[in-house]
Amino acid sequence: MSSAQTYHALINENPYFIDEINTSQLKENQLLIAMPFAKNNVLNPQQKKQLKNRVVVKLELVYTKYRKATSFNQKELNKNRLKELNRLVPRLFENRFWDFKLISQSNGNSPEACNNMFHGFIVTFRPNSTKNTLDLEANYLEKLFTFMVKKDSLDNDSTERERKISRLTTRFDKKWGYIHDTVWYADTAVPPSIPDFFYNQTLYNDSTVLNAFDRNKNWKNFIVVTDVTGSMSPYIAQVIVWLKKQEENKAAKYFVFFNDGDETPSNKKKPLETKGIYVTKNKGLGQVIKTVTKCMRNGSGGGEYLENDVEAIINGIKLYTDADEIILIADNLESMRDYDYINKIKKPVRVILCGAENRINVQYLDLARQTNGSIHTVKSDVSGLEKIKENEHFFIDGNEYMYKNKRFHSVYKCIWRHTVKNSKSY
Repeated sequence: MSSAQTYHALINENPYFIDEINTSQLKENQLLIAMPFAKNNVLNPQQKKQLKNRVVVKLELVYTKYRKATSFNQKELNKNRLKELNRLVPRLFENRFWDFKLISQSNGNSPEACNNMFHGFIVTFRPNSTKNTLDLEANYLEKLFTFMVKKDSLDNDSTERERKISRLTTRFDKKWGYIHDTVWYADTAVPPSIPDFFYNQTLYNDSTVLNAFDRNKNWKNFIVVTDVTGSMSPYIAQVIVWLKKQEENKAAKYFVFFNDGDETPSNKKKPLETKGIYVTKNKGLGQVIKTVTKCMRNGSGGGEYLENDVEAIINGIKLYTDADEIILIADNLESMRDYDYINKIKKPVRVILCGAENRINVQYLDLARQTNGSIHTVKSDVSGLEKIKENEHFFIDGNEYMYKNKRFHSVYKCIWRHTVKNSKSY
């Protein structure tokens, strides 16, 4: 999709109306990019350095409703402000899956008053993990393992015990897949509490991984490759739950976990040489837990927008050359540091995308196509991407994409949705 169409889609969003933005309430994971009233230049261009390696989850464009001349075109100014931000940080618009909001301030009834108000962008990042939060996430996974072992023991004990009600993601619904449900369990087997620091608690209600595995029981003889950088513990927990259910079925032969370079500084990371990759043969749940938590604790956390997915996949294939396919559990909000090397992967990659509620990161569509693999979201399984033709449009989970110049592209709100014939839907 062209930049012009992207801008057109964004400036035609319905604005949110407020009196005035209170910049003193800025959060630690937010950045203000200021512009003068009625102008589109960035006051501090050096702020682009603060955007370089971060995962942006939300972009808000703030302006004032006041206009001095009736001929003034606010949409045109908004478009020019977006163009200036794109010029400053091009990669921000190359693969857009952040939320967007237009904010119109009603305070200010003169140019002088408006000059004292904030105009420009509020950028919200996904918070970086710290060594402490990574350790807490690893502790959560270890406690989950202990709980499951203890629960198994109690379930196999015929002695009558007092029971009470709790909530655990275990029930499978034909329409919705795995969902939270009320279950009975012995009161001495208490599931671990969700880490209270976690930036998005709702992810622990997301059952993307469990649903994808349940819908694809035909997967055999595979390697599971999993991103364990910050924010992925809800999905790693689902891998653990799935593996516990599959103890008699050794379809998963190896597990590969990657943290994007242990504690290597960002400027020292090179494609296919980043490291931070931990591998274990499927010798049981206990060994897998030890490996994944070691990988997490040795990492430097999440927050960067690039990860070493391809390097991890290649490492796994080298160790288990007989694998029929690769199951990649990927963070949709992060791209591949080694994207340019996806042609080195010679086995089908089944990509389970975590956090793809808004839109799919098109790099993973390219990966699936290149390897004759597939894409899996919380609701959908998409295969046959290698059959998509040049300039062809298609839909996944209601969002539109197209294939052009040997790559996939997102198509945002525009007239194509209503005019393109024979578009496929998944």
